[in-house]
Amino acid sequence: MTHPHTNISRTKNTIYAYSVAVFFILFSFLSVHAQIEPTVKTKIDTTKIRLGEQINYTVVVEADQLATVIFPEGQTFSPLEMIESYKVDTSFAEAKMTLIKKYGLTQFDSGSYKIPKQRILIGDRTIHTDSFQVEVANVVLDTVNQGLYDIKPAIELPTDYSKFWKYLLWILPVILAIALFLFWLLRRHKKRIEAEKYVPPFERALASLRQLDETDFIVSAKYKEYYSTLTDTVRRYYDEKVYDKALESTTDELIARLEAEKDSGHIDFNPETIQQLKDIFKRADLVKFARINPPSGKAEADRLAIEQIVKETKEALPEPTVEELMKDQDFREAMERKRTRKLWLTGISGVVGILLVALIAGIVIKGYDEVKDFVLGNQTRELAEGNWITSEYGFPSIVISTPKVLERLETPIPDDLKDKMQANAFGWQTDPPAITVAVIQIILPKGTEPPVKEIIDGQIAKLEEKGFVANIIKQEEFKTPNGAEGIKTFGTGKFMIDKEKDISISGEYAMLNFVAENIIQQVIITWDKDDTYSAEIAERIINSVELQKAETK
Repeated sequence: MTHPHTNISRTKNTIYAYSVAVFFILFSFLSVHAQIEPTVKTKIDTTKIRLGEQINYTVVVEADQLATVIFPEGQTFSPLEMIESYKVDTSFAEAKMTLIKKYGLTQFDSGSYKIPKQRILIGDRTIHTDSFQVEVANVVLDTVNQGLYDIKPAIELPTDYSKFWKYLLWILPVILAIALFLFWLLRRHKKRIEAEKYVPPFERALASLRQLDETDFIVSAKYKEYYSTLTDTVRRYYDEKVYDKALESTTDELIARLEAEKDSGHIDFNPETIQQLKDIFKRADLVKFARINPPSGKAEADRLAIEQIVKETKEALPEPTVEELMKDQDFREAMERKRTRKLWLTGISGVVGILLVALIAGIVIKGYDEVKDFVLGNQTRELAEGNWITSEYGFPSIVISTPKVLERLETPIPDDLKDKMQANAFGWQTDPPAITVAVIQIILPKGTEPPVKEIIDGQIAKLEEKGFVANIIKQEEFKTPNGAEGIKTFGTGKFMIDKEKDISISGEYAMLNFVAENIIQQVIITWDKDDTYSAEIAERIINSVELQKAETK
């Protein structure tokens, strides 16, 4: 199904709306409890390392069990580089909890460095750790016993030619047919140009007489054909040089016109030549219409007489004027343009005909949908049949296979919640949005029970704000291939593509929600209900979802 292309950048993409709905719903479920006086202690396992060696940096926090503790993440230890952030080790004793957080740090340049103070957020308080001074020494390289080697080049993945050969098998026969047709057409055009190459009337008349000599008309007693060719030759010459109706005139009319040309002084005809021509024409009429054969040797004599008459006529004709020469040149140019135009029309018509035949043959053999997708393209089909990517998102991670890599999305957490939760969101969608995919992960404070039902209701409500109209809402238990259990909310409805133009599509949606202690993990998919390949993509994505457990350090 083809959808109108709309500029959806004016509003947030559909997949952004999913994560926003979750964060505001959680606000009413987070409360701040009275906390005991927190303490923070830090230590490192060494103050001297060699280049690239690891320093273990440990933070120990003691605080109230309900307190929210946020440790530093990212490269906050600069000029040292954090190479690993280990999982928090938690223990409880009465109302107090102890959190141990370890980091792996290193430096790849020698010198003396200071590990800066780190900021630990405990509830609404900020506590800074101690700073440490460390020494980084050079590593002595043994260049005598151990050689140095160049960096290995990047490995290039092999190109996928599967689709190329598929398209080639379709296109190559059509291209070959078009090439053969154009070759035949150009060759025929060249032969016609050679055949129609301009030859002056006098040379053409003599050539026609020479060709008559090579026939067997006289031997076979085909006098009618012989005299028809003989008289047509001289008539055609006169038609071009003397009288433009010589071919369609009777013998008497043509002789009368020649005598008129002589009397007017336009052409200096010899009276004997006109009389000789008249005798030959009369004899030809008797042969053609009365079937009277000429005396022996007369046909050959008439042939020689006609050649002499043509030569005498050429001598008697006045020299052509400049206007006549230009008119003749214009005529030849017009004929050339006509031939070229005819060549283009024939070529285009032939190519279109070949393509039409190939199109009909493809529909008969492969079916209409197959040919339509091949000619016009089908975005969702190409995604469904293309190479997919399996990636992990968040921590603990959600493993999911998609046609394209999901991109990190903005997670607009309200200021009141920033100290109480962490959130990650990833998404991708086609344009126009026939398929949308979102992966969301929310980490709440320890001991907080995630409000799953309220989150699901809020997601649907948020979609409705964006123009979604739910027709069917269903819910059932869901289990991933690796055994993780969750809740699947799914159904159908209409998705608004452009509110201003009131453009919407009939779609389906599925929301997978997984809860593990204080962590909420979600996969949200919407797709075009009327597009077969979109439904296949959605089903494949849902079946690929797996949850990975966090590794214990």
